[in-house]
Amino acid sequence: MKETPRDLLIAWSLLPFLTPNRTRLLLEVFGEPPTGARNSSSTVLASLLSIDQAQAEQVRNPLQLNEARVAALRDSTITLADSDYPPLLRAIIDPPLALHVRGDRTLLAKPAVAIVGSRRASPYAINVARGLAHDLAGTGLVVVSGLAIGVDAAAHEAALDASFPTIAVLGTGIDVVYPRTNRALFKRIVEHGLLLSEFAPTTPPLAMNFPIRNRVISGLTSGTIIVEATSRSGSLITARTAAEQGREVFAVPGSIYSAGSEGTHRLIQYGAKLVHDVNDVLEELKMPFLTKDKPSEPESPLREVLAAFTRDEGTDIDHVASHLGRAPSALAEPLLQLEIGGWIRALPGARYVRVK
Repeated sequence: MKETPRDLLIAWSLLPFLTPNRTRLLLEVFGEPPTGARNSSSTVLASLLSIDQAQAEQVRNPLQLNEARVAALRDSTITLADSDYPPLLRAIIDPPLALHVRGDRTLLAKPAVAIVGSRRASPYAINVARGLAHDLAGTGLVVVSGLAIGVDAAAHEAALDASFPTIAVLGTGIDVVYPRTNRALFKRIVEHGLLLSEFAPTTPPLAMNFPIRNRVISGLTSGTIIVEATSRSGSLITARTAAEQGREVFAVPGSIYSAGSEGTHRLIQYGAKLVHDVNDVLEELKMPFLTKDKPSEPESPLREVLAAFTRDEGTDIDHVASHLGRAPSALAEPLLQLEIGGWIRALPGARYVRVK
């Protein structure tokens, strides 16, 4: 098989020991793409990359073991040698040599923003993630996240529910659904968005790979929004990589009594932009042409009912009826109007949460 830069890049991406730091060294020394590594000695490569001689030989001859596999992956992979490689991601110091994709790859050319946060998200965080994802996607921005449960899944789902595309960056192989509870969401994104991974197909969910993929989430986007995060949250890694990449970092404030707000509040103290609504994001990203008008209040008969709900947590219908001095049955029609208008969202157990 004739060696092409594309094939070499795909083959290198299949070598599990080529970490982002080693990729950076290859690009710094041999250029983009680092095809000059083929002409280097194994001794030089072993010293440069801190690997053994056998691994250095694999770097010099990456197609020797993976020729058939590379041929099978050509049509489903975007490499640094391709013109449609995401320009923002290409600009980071350690871009993946190849990206395995499923879905609409044209989304990689569109402006994007990342929304990430806690896996054990509170109802407040889910509500915020859904609202921001819906509104930002409505301006034309592509919502990017990591397909984790909690905030990530809520952001993806909100964009798709509003008929907007979304990009999921995986910490596994492109053909591995993780977590399994997101199987239906995984399928929806394949059909109406894009799945992307730098890891070779069949790669299982290894803990060390998720921090690695976080730099891709931030690298694909102009800014990253952290919705909820504890002081030890992996979302803070994404915030750090975004800052290191020169991208905007946003944080959503929460209750001072919530452990899930500690990380986001620290980010705000360190200089992250506080997010109150979608306009805070659009203005900071210098996209005023996308700025959404703040929603007007619903018509007068519905305002009293809407005021009985909060954005923090779900409120039971019986509680609202008692507060307003009405029978629960009398709230059926106004609740339906508010839900259709996007003002509230239904939760399990006859509860509703305010959306805007």
